Amino acid sequence: MSPLDMLIFLFFILVTIKAATSCIDHWRDIDEAAERAASRRVRPSPSVVRTARPVRTVRPSSVRVTPIKHINAPAASVRNTTIARQTPLKDKGVA
Repeated sequence: MSPLDMLIFLFFILVTIKAATSCIDHWRDIDEAAERAASRRVRPSPSVVRTARPVRTVRPSSVRVTPIKHINAPAASVRNTTIARQTPLKDKGVA
């Protein structure tokens, strides 16, 4: 390896180190600015926070849960009715 090659590699290593340190400094400055902005905000303590209206935890008596009604039809007949309801493309004038 010639001295010129070593100087070129040294240059790239130094440029990479400089870019990494400047990137770390940049993000550290942004984090510090965000911390300063967050510390200026006044936050109420969790025990003081109130909702605009009361939250219901009990279901009202007027609400009833109804079960899903199942139709006792065999799967083959259901399949045939869905196919019979479909219109082929030739009847629509598409193909």
